[in-house]
Amino acid sequence: MLPQKSFLQTMHMKTQLNKYFLLILILGFILSPCYILAEVGGESEIKKLADEIKDKQVQIDELRAKIEIYQKNLSKAQSETNSLKNQIYILETKIDKKETEIKLNQEETEETNLEIKKTEEEIEYNAEETQDKKKKLGKLLRERYIIDQKNDLEIIILNESLSDFFRVFQTAETIQASVNQTLIELKELKKNLFGKQLELEEKKEKLNHLNDELTGYKTNLESQQSVKQNILYQTKNSEERYENMVNELRLEQQRMNSEIVVLEKTIRQKLTDDKNKLAELGNATFTWPVPSRYVTAAFHDPDYPFRYIFEHPGIDIRASQGTPLKASASGYVAKVQDGGRYGYSYIMLIHNDGFATVYGHLSKMYVSADQFVTQGEVIGATGGMPGTHGAGRLTTAPHIHFEIRKNGIPVNPLDYLP
Repeated sequence: MLPQKSFLQTMHMKTQLNKYFLLILILGFILSPCYILAEVGGESEIKKLADEIKDKQVQIDELRAKIEIYQKNLSKAQSETNSLKNQIYILETKIDKKETEIKLNQEETEETNLEIKKTEEEIEYNAEETQDKKKKLGKLLRERYIIDQKNDLEIIILNESLSDFFRVFQTAETIQASVNQTLIELKELKKNLFGKQLELEEKKEKLNHLNDELTGYKTNLESQQSVKQNILYQTKNSEERYENMVNELRLEQQRMNSEIVVLEKTIRQKLTDDKNKLAELGNATFTWPVPSRYVTAAFHDPDYPFRYIFEHPGIDIRASQGTPLKASASGYVAKVQDGGRYGYSYIMLIHNDGFATVYGHLSKMYVSADQFVTQGEVIGATGGMPGTHGAGRLTTAPHIHFEIRKNGIPVNPLDYLP
């Protein structure tokens, strides 16, 4: 049997070893090289990406300022008298503006890719930090468990002085405070991780939008270049020829518009008198006439390439040559105009509630005047390729021109389409 003094000395040594072991555990976690290196490495990469994004933003701001100058020049030129010289200047400015918008789009795409990479780094860093916090929490809970296994009497026996006794309780309180703080930090990390994941999805969605926007910009650029070449070809750089061409195209457009208005009014009255057949169609609700929903020219679009002749009375929807064209709503076929090889082909449908729809640049027509069609029924095929059947003179690429009219007046189709 050990002497009492030897027993107390042994227990004292064990207590001191436990204290030192606990201290080493805590210091070992806090000063862990892998913990520090992971944190510094992650922060360094995130900072590098943030600096690259900042530099990219400077370039973006410069391009936006340049686009603003082009727009001011355009507004000024568009308010001046229409002439060949002025129109060519407008088209060239639009081309320069569109080329700059393409550069801007490319810079914004690169910026978004950097932002996506930065967000992914932040998510990875967040995950590493979360793992570290969980390890820390596990260690703290084990340390607290060791202390909690000793009762007060055992603590008194194992400690030489009252101050050592109270120090043990103080250590327990400190550990518990660290546990509470770590739990708060873990909760905040989880919340931050969720926010970063949402941010990542938004950035990817923005990237898709930028890609679609770039396609539209390139199409618009090609349209402006095509219109410029066409004007120069038709006018032979002659102001007189330009004036004659504009007057001819305006008269052609006005004749067609007047014909549509008069015909729509006449036939609507006839259908109303004839047992109100339009009412049998029900309320007029509209769907997209082609699968694509990509609008290349908006209603009254300021960038419409033929705005120098007339305001755009509908929307142009991108569609490959020969795409099946469907009736946007159930209605009555009021007009089927076959423009032939060089003219403009279109179909007009009359609907209930004072509405009518017009479909232009058609390569084929599958319906005849004086028949009813149902919503979604194929009525023709899209066209618009310059020089093809039914495309007309005012076109630059395959698409469908789509109008919705209310009481004979063109309205914005996007206000009625789903």
